[in-house]
Amino acid sequence: MTLYQNWMSRAFTKEGRSVDAVWDQYLPREQRIYEYIIGEKVTTLEGKVAELAAKFNMTAEEIVAFVDGINEVIPESYDLNTLEENSDVKLVIDFEKLFKKMVEYKAEHLYTLPQWEGIFDAKKRHELTLQQKKSRTIVKATKVGRNDPCPCGSGKKYKKCCGA
Repeated sequence: MTLYQNWMSRAFTKEGRSVDAVWDQYLPREQRIYEYIIGEKVTTLEGKVAELAAKFNMTAEEIVAFVDGINEVIPESYDLNTLEENSDVKLVIDFEKLFKKMVEYKAEHLYTLPQWEGIFDAKKRHELTLQQKKSRTIVKATKVGRNDPCPCGSGKKYKKCCGA
């Protein structure tokens, strides 16, 4: 099995539910990586999977899980099933995309980190949060009733014009 498959089998049951004990250990470690990236304004994190695991006191599987979490915001995403301990990883960080993805995933413990203050001011963080939340909102157009004026502008009732 690949590192990613090992991670998935540890982190989720066969029914697809999260294994809380695994996540309780992983999430604080993941947060420390983000604190480092954001606090030090690291725009590129690179190295072999095993090296990154040692640097951040994690297992290789957990580093692959971290790559899985950030994979959508990096320019070149990875096929997680191909990553091995000696695989080179280069994560190019776009802070705006990263912040918005954290908001999208409702990872409040990450997008409210105090380290963000060194990247974006409070106004910009609020603006990015609103942009992300609005981008996921579906707005339904108002339905035209049969006795309403026709939206084509003819002045007729919808039922006698475009609704006929």
